[in-house]
Amino acid sequence: MAKRILFLLNRTPYGASHALEAIEAILVAGVLDQKVSVLFTGAGLYQLLSDQDGGALGGRTVGKMLGALPEYGVTDLFACRPSAERLGLGDANLCLPVAWLDHAEQRRLINRQDIVTS
Repeated sequence: MAKRILFLLNRTPYGASHALEAIEAILVAGVLDQKVSVLFTGAGLYQLLSDQDGGALGGRTVGKMLGALPEYGVTDLFACRPSAERLGLGDANLCLPVAWLDHAEQRRLINRQDIVTS
């Protein structure tokens, strides 16, 4: 039976391997036919920026990896509206469409999951 798994992405895309490892885990969960959701919050919103280039830092581009999520059945993508407003980000800045959630909506999303990981 498929589990509802929520990945909370709250770290910057570069400087450490956290973002890439999380995306790889998301892709694996998607391949295993789990019900995967992703919530970008805080500095994790920078992972969604459309104009990033990991190659300039000698690595993979996180935004391009995120672009593969729908191919793996991962289409429930959410982002923290208060964090985006604080960072000055919106739909025009992002490489993927997301559903914007306030704090109360994020709590409801988290409460509906079988597993929450960050």
